Amino acid sequence: MLSDQMAAVLALLGGDGGERAGGLVPAAAGAAALALGVDGICAGVGTGPQGVVLAWGGHEKSAALDDAQFTLGEGPSWQALASGSPVLVPDLSTVSSRWPAFIPAALGFGVGAVFAFPLQIGAISVGVLLAYRAAAGPLSIEQLADALALADAVTVLLLHCEPSSQDPGQGAWKPPRPGWEQPATHRAEVHQATGVLSVQLSVPLAEALVRLRAHAYATGRPISEVAADVVAHRLYLEDSTL
Repeated sequence: MLSDQMAAVLALLGGDGGERAGGLVPAAAGAAALALGVDGICAGVGTGPQGVVLAWGGHEKSAALDDAQFTLGEGPSWQALASGSPVLVPDLSTVSSRWPAFIPAALGFGVGAVFAFPLQIGAISVGVLLAYRAAAGPLSIEQLADALALADAVTVLLLHCEPSSQDPGQGAWKPPRPGWEQPATHRAEVHQATGVLSVQLSVPLAEALVRLRAHAYATGRPISEVAADVVAHRLYLEDSTL
């Protein structure tokens, strides 16, 4: 049974049994976090190797966690997408070997627990919902039920969004329909940099993206900053370097 708080969140989102979802209301993210007893919550779309792109929530710490997972190629969101099952980690400090690169980064952000839920209906996968809190501790049975209901509602909302024909760098971006795997949003520059490196190093795009991620990790910089330098020709990655 849903809590009264989560029932109100789903009603705000339009996911309370209506014929069509109303939209990912930004204010609902804070209300959802309060209902789940977490410090933040966000939803990302995308299912391919390029990672996910934040579509709901996404304040500073959410963006930091998302960028860390994208740069490192590991973390709860990636595992939830790959397994199709929730990934619940009530105490990050006890699972250091699970994601050896992501865990220190998350702890450095002041995150003690993470809970990732795949956004999917049957075989249709849309993305992932990520909740986190500073203090370690599991979700209660009631909070877990609320989180699963929220994930279902967000999935339906994203599936009903119309695709946008706009250029990724122009105007508002709208989430995709099922089957979409290559996000083109605020990470457009990352994909541009990947193309630049592919040509410069004469390597496939997948390897170029690995090189870009490796350089960001090795230098301790956000991948978005490294990509911007590559695109602006302020940074050249030689074949012998990361």
